[in-house]
Amino acid sequence: MILAVAVLAALRIFLPRGNSDGAAGDDDFSRYHNETFTCVKVIDGDTIDIGIADNKSQKHTSYTRVRLWGIDTPELPHHGQAAMYYGYEAAEFARTLMQGKRVKLELVAGETRDYYGRLLAYVYLADGWMYSREAIRSGFAYADRRYRHSRQDEFCQLEAEARANLVGLWAGVQPDQLPKWYRQAALKSFWTDRQAKPGSGSIRSSQPIDSSAVLHRSY
Repeated sequence: MILAVAVLAALRIFLPRGNSDGAAGDDDFSRYHNETFTCVKVIDGDTIDIGIADNKSQKHTSYTRVRLWGIDTPELPHHGQAAMYYGYEAAEFARTLMQGKRVKLELVAGETRDYYGRLLAYVYLADGWMYSREAIRSGFAYADRRYRHSRQDEFCQLEAEARANLVGLWAGVQPDQLPKWYRQAALKSFWTDRQAKPGSGSIRSSQPIDSSAVLHRSY
């Protein structure tokens, strides 16, 4: 019996981890971590579906729903609620960069699912850039302060830079349009400073999103 277990353990070293839509492994970390999948659908700016069945869900039988670590984006219409300010723009940004494309997932050991059972992951685009960084930097996402994670300080700094430059949603969002969890006091003098800048406070995106401008930054 001991010999058989040892043989199986040795064989497992050589088994494929699955770097495609047919990834192997029963637990989340071995099944998804550092693996590449096709993004089959963008739900909104911070949630996507990837083309592999979720073996831990009875609902998502042909795909796995992924909630992106570290960001929160304005909501699209749901449960009778209207879309939040910049919700459509944030979703379109995500679709432009991810839908129908290959993405790589990075999981955090021991924290692979959220309250709703969705997979939690940092998502990397085909060229190696992390989507969450790009979404915050370009003003399509907030740095989520509700749940501590290893890149939280970095994401908060990226958000501060986007606010200072009035990028994306920061050019026009009003205090009552912030997510409920976002403390307005955290912005301190932002509203006053923005009002003092010419032409600020009422800008919305009306042009097609130029993903090439995002993906060819040098930083």
